[in-house]
Amino acid sequence: MGIPNEFNPEAIAAKSAPDMRMYQVEVSSTEPMKSLLESNPEIYFVTPQGGSQWGTWEFKPGSYYDTTTGVKHPYWAEHRLPQPTKDIDQLRRDMVEWGYCKIAEALAPEQVDVLRDRVLEQAEGERLAAIAQKTPSGQNINCCVNKGRCFEQLIEQHPAAVQGGPLVEQLVTEALGSGWICTSLIASISLKGGVPQALHQDQSNALDSRSPMTVNVLTAITDMDESNGGTLVIPGSHTALAEAVRERKPVGKLPPAINIEAKAGTMVITDGRLLHGTGINHTTAPRIVMLNGMQKPWMRQQENWMLSVSPDVLRRASPKLLHRMGYQATTGTQTNEGHGFGAKGFAGEAAGATVAFRLAADAGEYVRVGELSSTSSEEELRADFTLRRVVGEARKGGQSAPVGISGMRLPSGEG
Repeated sequence: MGIPNEFNPEAIAAKSAPDMRMYQVEVSSTEPMKSLLESNPEIYFVTPQGGSQWGTWEFKPGSYYDTTTGVKHPYWAEHRLPQPTKDIDQLRRDMVEWGYCKIAEALAPEQVDVLRDRVLEQAEGERLAAIAQKTPSGQNINCCVNKGRCFEQLIEQHPAAVQGGPLVEQLVTEALGSGWICTSLIASISLKGGVPQALHQDQSNALDSRSPMTVNVLTAITDMDESNGGTLVIPGSHTALAEAVRERKPVGKLPPAINIEAKAGTMVITDGRLLHGTGINHTTAPRIVMLNGMQKPWMRQQENWMLSVSPDVLRRASPKLLHRMGYQATTGTQTNEGHGFGAKGFAGEAAGATVAFRLAADAGEYVRVGELSSTSSEEELRADFTLRRVVGEARKGGQSAPVGISGMRLPSGEG
């Protein structure tokens, strides 16, 4: 039987010129970066040479990388930029107006010491093992959750590691809505001789959103300022770029960047649409910042937690930590062989808990459901499917089980 001509690739291509495609303008747009770079070409002019190529800061229009802090900058000195505070109302105002806020003393000195020691030890160990991730600015330590209990608690914002954790979580929840998850936890080490990181946005999609889809929680493990690579930001750029995309107009000349100044123990929350990057470290001491990205639960995470997290970490992980790493399915995300349809994505919710599948795979005991039919043998039908065991545990807990299990309810909209 011949295939209808409408399904022929050549026929489809003949009717798929760019001007004939649906949503062509939206999916092919290179904004806001195209006009941003046209109006601000210095932003991506980062030379590959080392730090010796970068001079001591002096103000000149368009100086995005060799810069200084807001209070010292001629352009920004008269503006009321975010200052470290514990006042939640001020933190909210700073976040909305400037795209970032600073939580003073979010970590107690002894909490900072624990993290700093662990980061420096891990960095040296990875260098000795010849697996260190070198960056243009220095060195990154990735998937920190496997590299110390203190990092597990940092992801949880547990008061044992972060005394200001409840305040941080409240602000993140207000920015992202409930159910948010963690995209990664990275220790960013800026070293002398490195180059600055190009200014960029963490939220690369839906830039016209009226609230952020992602936020980054930066924890200063060492003091940071213009001398040692304090994070670069262009205050207010989160709204300037979002408005340009929303109104379909080019981005014009932006204000100059500044280095964030923060004492060790300060947590800086940044809107995912804010232009930012690592600054230049002119000192001999490493500058350490923990980068803990948070995002809407339906977004794909930067770290592939499903594969990378150590089994030991998973076995001892709290329901909250498992949720943060994405081991709680919802109807629309992270279901495993159907387990998770109908779940709400709450921490500890058995109807969407998926960690048992990963642990079974680690043990070489994951039995997946394969081809079955009316002629399947009794042995094939009664196999010890991991799905059957996970659903059984959910039933024992009195919680809903996934689609496809006889007698179980389907979520709304499923048939």
